[in-house]
Amino acid sequence: MENSFWHSCWERNSLGFHQASVHPFLPQYFEKLRLATDQHVFVPLCGKSSDMAYLAQFFQVTGSELSEIACRDFFSEHQVAYQQAKVAPFKRFDADKLTLWQGDFFQLTSEHVAPVDWIYDRAALIALPLAMQQSYVEHLKQFFKPSTRLFLLTLEFPTEQLTGPPFAVNNADVAHLFTGFNVACIAERELENKQFAQRRFDVDYLIEKLYIISWKN
Repeated sequence: MENSFWHSCWERNSLGFHQASVHPFLPQYFEKLRLATDQHVFVPLCGKSSDMAYLAQFFQVTGSELSEIACRDFFSEHQVAYQQAKVAPFKRFDADKLTLWQGDFFQLTSEHVAPVDWIYDRAALIALPLAMQQSYVEHLKQFFKPSTRLFLLTLEFPTEQLTGPPFAVNNADVAHLFTGFNVACIAERELENKQFAQRRFDVDYLIEKLYIISWKN
């Protein structure tokens, strides 16, 4: 996917992937999994997700987002004051408990982001075609430390019925992408009415799965 595709989505307000409400797996599972010592969560390809506002109740949150429109909309919609700075090649939006790096995720490094306890991926991996998924994961790995855990949400559906985005990612795909990591699928749900975020799909089934992924010690 070219960056221009996503810029165009935000410019046209074509945001079928945006989920306005907090993802139900966060209060259902995340609150049980987080440790008292956890302090920082990283959200790649974050858009203007309300999940970041939820996570900021517990942690310092750092997001990476391509679109400046998305960054500004997040703070506006949540009525959060922010400061902006130019940190080439990025713009950085700072608020209490929240930092958004606006620019190309693949240029963001662990030097920009303080060590993280969690990485939260609701719709980043599945937004990318197969040809980009491994590159995304390889870049994401630099943000792991030995205790970091990834809260990964995926979708499964018949690939012949929907070409994406979003793109289907199944158990075997996750295991392959995260070779050498601990991978545990801890929850799944069939999405009612075949609806994901603001879009409804004409597919035989649409299943969302939650994986917890960590380094093997």
